[in-house]
Amino acid sequence: MMKIAIFGMGYVGAVTGACLAKNGNFVSIIEENSKKIEFFEKGISPFFEPGLESLIIGEVESGRLRANSDPAIGLLECQFILVCVGTPTDFETGKSNLSSLKAVAADIANHLSSIDGPVSIAVCSTVPPGTTEETFRVILDEKGIPQTKYSLGFIPEFLREGSAISDFLNPTRFIIGSRNKKEAKAFLDLRPELSQVTHIVNTSTAEMLKTVENAWHATKITFANEVSRVCNSYSIDAGQLMEILIKDSKQNISPAYLRPGFAFGGSCLPKDLRSLNVLANVNNVHVPMLNSIADSNRAHVLAAISQIENLGERAVTILGLAFKGNTDDIRESPALDLISALHAMGYELKVHDFNIDPLKLTGANAHIWMEHSYLEAVFESDLSKAVDGSGLVVIAQYESKYSNLKNLLEPSMKVLNLAGL
Repeated sequence: MMKIAIFGMGYVGAVTGACLAKNGNFVSIIEENSKKIEFFEKGISPFFEPGLESLIIGEVESGRLRANSDPAIGLLECQFILVCVGTPTDFETGKSNLSSLKAVAADIANHLSSIDGPVSIAVCSTVPPGTTEETFRVILDEKGIPQTKYSLGFIPEFLREGSAISDFLNPTRFIIGSRNKKEAKAFLDLRPELSQVTHIVNTSTAEMLKTVENAWHATKITFANEVSRVCNSYSIDAGQLMEILIKDSKQNISPAYLRPGFAFGGSCLPKDLRSLNVLANVNNVHVPMLNSIADSNRAHVLAAISQIENLGERAVTILGLAFKGNTDDIRESPALDLISALHAMGYELKVHDFNIDPLKLTGANAHIWMEHSYLEAVFESDLSKAVDGSGLVVIAQYESKYSNLKNLLEPSMKVLNLAGL
């Protein structure tokens, strides 16, 4: 069993401490608020969370869980230190207040010499990417702590208020963020029962993951609420509609559409997004997130243009003309928007798409091809000819056949992957 010290008796610290004690570890929570410690010692939870108070009572009585305000006592003989102090953001600027985190780093540095053997320190507080290495480790270094004395990492928590104990004891993932695998391995014994769902990533990725996940949850709630307001304005049962929507686990509630890549396009998504916004506007329903999606999508194309400009090559090959792979549909294709912009800017272009034969395009696609008359001169059906002589190759859509692209490229050629291959 492990001896674990936790800084902070807030929501994360208290739940984490009680659950780790339940797992058979000896846990000491270090907290400067004397009122919280007094409550804790009496088995009273510092806040309401279903099941937490009874868990605290049992673990305090067992002797596996305790709390105090003195780091010298709390850190004695510990093998793991978890930092769970608050990092609130300023309401106006959004910047994280790291003062408590910095104070804990200094406290740990002041007492590490009293701990025999190396100790594993994990920041669990939500912080901006780079904080663990550029703030926490720097403080330890400035205090003269040799890096052989400790391993440092970031372990994000994914606890939902109201179901935190279940979330902790039955997680879908255990994430360890560290600057190298050697330091990451030092944290495996913290949750050995989660070896099958453990993911080791670099520190900044782990730090960003926590923030992104909460932003994603906020996005889902906002989407559902905006849809609800539009539905209500047409006397449509939004609850029933969304209940049917979430039953589709192939596209709606799945990894589909959650892979980073280029902008969206095609005959459906842009059209129906416009339609939904019009339906909202007709009934004067304010849907700022839905209204902003098209602008965000356009910003993705503009960002790609900026990246290409910064790379400084004038001879450019674009791989992918359709709005996505495995189709020859060029309706509202973001790749075509990109190509048109670069053509207008005077770039020397060549364009390739495995699935497009200009002679076989019909209907709207044939009309779009004719509207962009320059395509006939820049389109190249042979991939090797398309990349030959180019200074920059831009992958604009996912296509499995492009995975062997490197065999065709000269060492001097630059590659910009917009498709997430």
